[in-house]
Amino acid sequence: MSLFKKNPEDENKKRLQNIVKQAKEVEEPIGWKKTIFSIGGLSEIGFSKHKPNLLLVISSQGRGLIDCQSCELIERNYDTNWDWINSYDLTSQGIGILSNEEILVSGLHGGGLPLMNKEGDGLIYMATEWPIIDIIFQPHFKNLYKESEAKECFRIFHDYELRTYGFSYDGKTFIIATSSEINIYRKQKTP
Repeated sequence: MSLFKKNPEDENKKRLQNIVKQAKEVEEPIGWKKTIFSIGGLSEIGFSKHKPNLLLVISSQGRGLIDCQSCELIERNYDTNWDWINSYDLTSQGIGILSNEEILVSGLHGGGLPLMNKEGDGLIYMATEWPIIDIIFQPHFKNLYKESEAKECFRIFHDYELRTYGFSYDGKTFIIATSSEINIYRKQKTP
């Protein structure tokens, strides 16, 4: 009987850590521009399906609306009576120009945003160094798990706290959010 057998879980963890390390560590993937918004007490976010460049942000201070094209806060509502959010259905009533839209939200209470766009760009969550979390951007149907493609992927998030992440419904924007900030990545126009 050997007291020092190899632990298959440790071997697999090391294998996955090596896969993640093959992705390039960058602030923003090629062809995308990153903008950071500081938001205290962020709990949920959601993209409009009718105006996919608009992002509803829910925090302890109410709701805000960010235009991801111009990267500006265009609406603010300080109403904190919370009758406009349904934490069970994961929806919130929009504000301003989205006041007639019920928006699916993702964050503290669950939910999720699209993890891939129509061009095949995707986001994956890895936690091989728990509690540190990595978000990997996989461009144009590339796959981090394929050894020949891993070096074409990008590690764009490496932190302890993650609230939610995902694409807008038109796929031209994706976000990574924590409880205190939103990283907005906007696809750049190619000539």
